[in-house]
Amino acid sequence: MNHETREGVARRQFVDRAWHSFISDGVENDRLGEHVIRSWRRSRDTFGINPALRRCPRLLTPAELAERQTNDDTNQLARPILEEFGARLASTQQVLTFFDAAGWMLSIGGNPSTIERLAEINFCPGANWREDSTGTNGPGLAFADKRPQEVFASEHFVEAWQAWTCAAAPVLGPGTTDLLGVVDITGPWSAGDVQGLVAARAIAMAIEERLRASEVVRDQVVEYAFRAAPGNGDGMFAIDRRGRVIAANDSARRRLAFEGLDIPTSVQDLLVARLHQGLAPVPDLALDWPGGPTNVRLVMSPVRYGQGPVGALVRVVGAEPPKARSAVRGVSGPRRMAVARYTFDHVLGKADSILHATSLARMAARNDLPVVLVGESGTGKEMIAQAIHLASQRGCGPFVPVNCGSIPAALLEAELFGYEAGTFTGARREGNAGKFEDACGGTLFLDEVSELSPQAQTALLRVLQEHEVVRLGGSTPRQLDARIIAASNRSLADAIREGRFRSDLFFRLNVLTIVAPPLRERRSDVPLLAQAFLREAEGEVRKSGLRFTDEALLALSQCDWPGNIRELRNVVLRVASTVAANLIDVDDLPGEVQAAVAPVAGPARISGTAREPIPLSGPSAKVDPDREGLLRALQASGGNVARTAASMNISRMTLYRWLAGHGLTRHEYGRRS
Repeated sequence: MNHETREGVARRQFVDRAWHSFISDGVENDRLGEHVIRSWRRSRDTFGINPALRRCPRLLTPAELAERQTNDDTNQLARPILEEFGARLASTQQVLTFFDAAGWMLSIGGNPSTIERLAEINFCPGANWREDSTGTNGPGLAFADKRPQEVFASEHFVEAWQAWTCAAAPVLGPGTTDLLGVVDITGPWSAGDVQGLVAARAIAMAIEERLRASEVVRDQVVEYAFRAAPGNGDGMFAIDRRGRVIAANDSARRRLAFEGLDIPTSVQDLLVARLHQGLAPVPDLALDWPGGPTNVRLVMSPVRYGQGPVGALVRVVGAEPPKARSAVRGVSGPRRMAVARYTFDHVLGKADSILHATSLARMAARNDLPVVLVGESGTGKEMIAQAIHLASQRGCGPFVPVNCGSIPAALLEAELFGYEAGTFTGARREGNAGKFEDACGGTLFLDEVSELSPQAQTALLRVLQEHEVVRLGGSTPRQLDARIIAASNRSLADAIREGRFRSDLFFRLNVLTIVAPPLRERRSDVPLLAQAFLREAEGEVRKSGLRFTDEALLALSQCDWPGNIRELRNVVLRVASTVAANLIDVDDLPGEVQAAVAPVAGPARISGTAREPIPLSGPSAKVDPDREGLLRALQASGGNVARTAASMNISRMTLYRWLAGHGLTRHEYGRRS
């Protein structure tokens, strides 16, 4: 046995012992890399990964994989490099893989025998290998840390992955920290290739250089189009695919009051959204320029190169000073336009339920059809509605929210549909436009739509059918151009059965239903949300450097959060304002949170008022109990794996194997408990 082989075996034995100690007893070996320990904690505490997994649980369909492979620009540019290096690895025991920014494997090349063996654990194209799917692994760590990482043998959190060593490096966008993908080299741990990490980083750098060269060419194409375009005295500027201005004439700078090549971020986001909608021609934009003129009209002309747009020329057709702004679409008197603030970037979460909701919402943003958002109070329905609005063609128009449950029934119709002069005592002398007219060119968000009165439901149905509104006390129909997004924290189907909601109105509204999931069904997102809210809270309480301990994040994850995201945000704000030190531990959390996650005392279950021992289906605790016996043991320990294993006199690893054998997920036994 040569020196390198002996050294590899010794390292494997050391890491094996460290892993078993962590899984069985929660003991952390400080001789391991801190990045591995942090990842093990996340795998166990934040993502609830079962170390006894046999294969990656998340796979795309062949059609979904083909779509990602085709539409991912980085993958297309990287393909020649990946194919070349993959061919070089064919004679070794290693493979070369590429993952997109969401963690889906798009390609694999290298040794055919190794590819076949890795397919047994779903390490194959179409599988997702981020940490929240598969625990500690090379690509997952590279995604989490945005830096090259190697995971050796038993440093993998899941035992089935421990036959392998993987070295991964992120691919970053030119001149940014945007993660566009990950390159990974994987092979048997016994191969002992110490150059894997160096090779992965070299390949990632080659791809980044190719991306830079491609971006230079694209910018040159846009600049050439800008120089060649006829001036006609118009203000004009050119943007790249990310909305950055790369050229502008003096007329555009004067009329829009921007210096150099910097334009407001909100305008940049709107331009990017329009550019990538895939519409021909691109609809004109009408907006108020932040800090500048009002009633600005921009005409975009996409610049195409290769398979899609690489930028656009933007002409400034009209712009008025603020005082010259006239009434909007026949509404009497000047009005302040309601503005949406939240985009899809603000909708945080990686759980399948919220990813499905945002996927549907992005589809909804591509059209003007009605949408119904369903979910408990505090789940972020209005945030999703605003994101749909801003990503749609109406993003530069008004976003008008109406809480149908907070307006007295007698006033709701006047609020929605407006009224003519002299309609009732106390009304404005000149009459008033309703919310539908206020939302012309934009979106009307009807929250708690189930609370509409029968008369208001009838009027709303007519508006949806005829696309016109008649003010109270009037007879003249007014044409409308407003998209409707409705929301309810109650089941509209139940309201129909109870006779409180019109079925024909429901079918008009319910073209696309999006469910905003409650927080208790996406517990893995709680740490992400809590830390985001903590960053927001720092500004409000005038503190900095606040952070949660892993134990505090775990405690927050175990709460049911009946008030959902709104309750979590309020709790984080309260903690941030009262904590004395920068580090927030479990003891710093509010009493109701600590009470909700307090451990169940003793290895017993409660039956009535007495505590009884937990029966196991066998002569000793080492015998695999049946499914119900296992659930009872978990219930008695509050769903805590460590306490359950201790009460049954077994290791955590044994308990994890039993859970996997019975097909029990953390969500199921956590809910039962």
